[in-house]
Amino acid sequence: MFSLAVSDYLSVSFRPDLNMLVARWLREVSAPETREGYHQILAAARQTNCPYWLLDGRRRKPADAATTQWGFQEFFPTLRGQLGQDAFLSQLLSPYYQQITQELPVFQENETSPTQTYHMRRFNDEASAVQWLRECQQAAGHSPA
Repeated sequence: MFSLAVSDYLSVSFRPDLNMLVARWLREVSAPETREGYHQILAAARQTNCPYWLLDGRRRKPADAATTQWGFQEFFPTLRGQLGQDAFLSQLLSPYYQQITQELPVFQENETSPTQTYHMRRFNDEASAVQWLRECQQAAGHSPA
C-alpha cells in the first residue's frame, strides 16, 4: 500500500494487492473540504488508473444537501470521462450515516439506474465493502493478480 494524498481530513492510498484506492475521511468535513477531497481521490484514481474506490466515511457526518447534489449531478457523472471506464464506489458508513442515506431518494435512484457510468453501494462493515469491489473487479475482468 502506498499513500497518494494526506491532509488533516483525508487519507488516500492505493492497495496494489487489491487494485483499489482506499480513501478515509479522518474527521467531520466542510462542504468545500468534501469537494476538494473528492478531487484528490479522483487525482489518485487517475494516477493509478484505478476505478475501484473504498470510501471510508465512518468518521464524518453526511454532506449537506447542496454538496450531495453536487456529487450526484456534477462530480460522479463525470468519472467515466475522467477515468475512461466505469467507476465503482464502495461507501463504508456508520449505521447513523447509512440510515440517513437510506432516507434520501437520490441514493436509491443511483443504485437502481441501469444507465449509470458509476456504481455506488453503501456498507457498515469493511469486509463487505471490499468484497463488493472484488466482485465488481471479477465481473469486469480486472481482478488483481
